[in-house]
Amino acid sequence: MANKISRDLKLEAVIGFSGYNSLHCFNPLGSVPCGLQYTPCGRCIVYPLGSVIAVKSVQSKHLIFLDAEVDKKVSCVALSNDGRYLATGHETDGVTKVEAIIWDLRKAIQTCVKGENARQSNFLLHRLFQHHGRVQSLDFSCDASFLVTLGGQDDNDLVVWDVESGKGICGSPAANDTAFCVKWLNQRNDRFITCGNNHFRVWQVCTETPKLHAVDATMGSRRRVMKCLSISKDDQFGFAGSKTGEVLKFRIDRDDIKRFEEPDDQRPNLEGCSNEWLNKGVKSIVCVINPLSGNTNIIAGAGDGTVQLLNPKLQAIPSHCIKLDGGVTSISLDHSSRSFVVGTEFSQRYSIDIAQFTSELRGSCHYAEIYDVKFPRGCSSLFVTASYEDIRVWDAKKRQELLRIRVPNMTCNAIDITSSGTSIVSAWSDGNIRSFFPQSGKSKFVISDAHPDEVTALTTCNDNDTMTEWRLVSGGKEGGVSVWIVTPSHQRLLHSMKEHRGSINALKCNADGSQVVSASSDGSCIVWDLQKGVRVHALFENAVFKDMIFHPDEAQYLTCGTNCKLTYWDAYDASPIRVTDGGNAAITCLDIKSDGNTFVSGSSDKQVKLWDYDDGLTEVIGRGHSGVINGIAISPDERSLVSVGSEGGIFIWGL
Repeated sequence: MANKISRDLKLEAVIGFSGYNSLHCFNPLGSVPCGLQYTPCGRCIVYPLGSVIAVKSVQSKHLIFLDAEVDKKVSCVALSNDGRYLATGHETDGVTKVEAIIWDLRKAIQTCVKGENARQSNFLLHRLFQHHGRVQSLDFSCDASFLVTLGGQDDNDLVVWDVESGKGICGSPAANDTAFCVKWLNQRNDRFITCGNNHFRVWQVCTETPKLHAVDATMGSRRRVMKCLSISKDDQFGFAGSKTGEVLKFRIDRDDIKRFEEPDDQRPNLEGCSNEWLNKGVKSIVCVINPLSGNTNIIAGAGDGTVQLLNPKLQAIPSHCIKLDGGVTSISLDHSSRSFVVGTEFSQRYSIDIAQFTSELRGSCHYAEIYDVKFPRGCSSLFVTASYEDIRVWDAKKRQELLRIRVPNMTCNAIDITSSGTSIVSAWSDGNIRSFFPQSGKSKFVISDAHPDEVTALTTCNDNDTMTEWRLVSGGKEGGVSVWIVTPSHQRLLHSMKEHRGSINALKCNADGSQVVSASSDGSCIVWDLQKGVRVHALFENAVFKDMIFHPDEAQYLTCGTNCKLTYWDAYDASPIRVTDGGNAAITCLDIKSDGNTFVSGSSDKQVKLWDYDDGLTEVIGRGHSGVINGIAISPDERSLVSVGSEGGIFIWGL
């Protein structure tokens, strides 16, 4: 029977600002260069969230997504000066071709400001395929006629595109060494600048020939790795931020394209360099006009979170310096140039007033993949999320972070909250179980070496944790399931059950705490008797079990996994009752309403689905995630649900 979908799930809010900078090692999700930007009209702000772009109204906070339906993370973002176009570059693993995409930004802004929800593909204008592995940087010409794209380290090619037709005009290798950034001049549509390892080049484009011609700037004996660019409004000077923490100033005048045998009369040259070095390098830079003097000042963002204002002589102004949380990757002036927004590697968003140089935190979120989400029992106003290095408590109504619990260099794989709400218990990648006070975030207890490798799953047993003893169940990467007794003074192991041969992906306990079910990567779910510590039933499928839930009357189990199926099981004899097709992707997480009539699922195809339990049909689909959905939770009042994913986003949906 075909699924009948009557409507889309209403997206109420999104908490997230992300975009992978590398696929081969850990990098914070907020590390997309120039990822956070105001639109030229000042009505919206755009930022990456995994493989999609979010367009958010400044006033109404309404949000729409630009999704090209590709599984390639956004690597760079550019807006045209007139606000007509938005371009995104993407990256992928290996050396396969990746696209740059041109979007109709003006149409997207109009849709967002009106509060409308539109098909995400309606805004896509062109897909541009030329680069391999990664699009490192891109920029529009001053009149938005052309787009220049720069490939990553394994590509390192420049391509100039016609924006109207989406066709390539000409191309050239960027340099003999790696180039990192490209920027078009503000008043000429035939010149742009690139910088990178020990080079700063001014390019001229001839669209008739077609031809690209570069002139290298003279730098004397200086050798610098330059990562970011900005150009003065009059196109007289270019400013580059170096990996060693300097801001370099170049005069960018050059000759027009000449014959091969004719010598250059005018070459770009290094004019000056800042004396003070910013820690961990300059990662973002922007020019700003002083309204009183008319001089060009420079705002530089450093890898240690420092934002520094420099005068035209590249001298730091001590009164205009501020320290933020995380390396600065984005600086964007608002349309009045009186303030600017800053995005950091730790996915923090700040607004800074230029005159006073004071910062205001506008938003925070996880800067890495989120693995789990839970609501406290009977409380819909708060929820808790788990990620790399931290656990965070959120206000569900205000969508604000209330508490952050940090454990450096560790990953929290799973969380649960005790029935009284007095403890947050968590499973960590170092094999320890940690409990924290939810009000202060201070450590309550630690069970060291709970499992020999990682603790991958965890659940409380619905005991009254205000009593002398209460129980906790944990699962490990090695396949073991352990039952712990927790007292105010100590924690001890009650049962250790080892029958699984794969990692434990989920643990669920029944209402009275007499049984727990473990879902494993070895293709089995085992129902355990918590009193005796022995197996009651075993469920087998030719798939990796990702999650399971009890039906509220506990007469059935519902499981999901990599076989893209939802399987109903009889709790009496563990026999399969029915198998429902869940789509074309692995189903990764489940939750169910208290009446048992409706359940929700999240999957690796980025969709949240609302199902009718008895019919096994999809009623509603929620689209917005740009990565695998790792966790989903229905609020206790059943008016909303929260889903979290690998892109680092928290999505709040209305029910």
